[in-house]
Amino acid sequence: MNTSLHTQFPSRARRWAGLSAVLGAFFAMIEIPLYFVVPACEESVCGTDHGSLMPDELILTRTLLSFLALTGILVFMTGIRYLIAERDARYEWFGAVAGTAGVAWTIVDLTAKGLEGSTAIRTEEWIDPTRVVPTYLLYGAISHIMLAVFAAAFGYAVLKTSVLPKWVGWSAMGVLVLQVALIPTMFLGYNSSEFFAANGWGSVATFNGLTVLWIGVVGLVVMRRPRTLTP
Repeated sequence: MNTSLHTQFPSRARRWAGLSAVLGAFFAMIEIPLYFVVPACEESVCGTDHGSLMPDELILTRTLLSFLALTGILVFMTGIRYLIAERDARYEWFGAVAGTAGVAWTIVDLTAKGLEGSTAIRTEEWIDPTRVVPTYLLYGAISHIMLAVFAAAFGYAVLKTSVLPKWVGWSAMGVLVLQVALIPTMFLGYNSSEFFAANGWGSVATFNGLTVLWIGVVGLVVMRRPRTLTP
């Protein structure tokens, strides 16, 4: 039941929010393969601290794509509260929690990527920013926690209000389980060549990348689904 007299989310705003998520996922899908352009260097050869050295142009291109991706997703996250509240104001708080956690995640990740890019600009020699820059917990455990909170609140609100198809809500619960399971990787070191590590290519690049792809699909659903108000 929609008891709110002030919360509105016009169709045009819905489309822009959904499109922002789609564009964010698009840029992320271009960015993520760039993490695997430079072959992994064996720890016995390069050491854990240095990793696979890469040119500044590659790092900064990856950083720019990440900025674009996260900005698009940030715009989408600001609309979650309105999406839920317009359908049923009783669940507006859950929409606010989801949107706030989502925005917090994008800002944390933007900070981490900015530090990596800035280090590449400042350092004359080639570096592996996933090893040299200690941002492991920013895009690792902290991001996993924020994404878990977002998925829990968003999934619950969707299932209760039916503002989006039920599979969106249940898949959000799957994202919740995945992100919670990844939090303990903070205890597994910082060798980014390993699948499971605080900055591992599996626990961060792969699984967070899949989460971003899922957000893009949700954005597409938001774009295409007509407004449905419950009297």
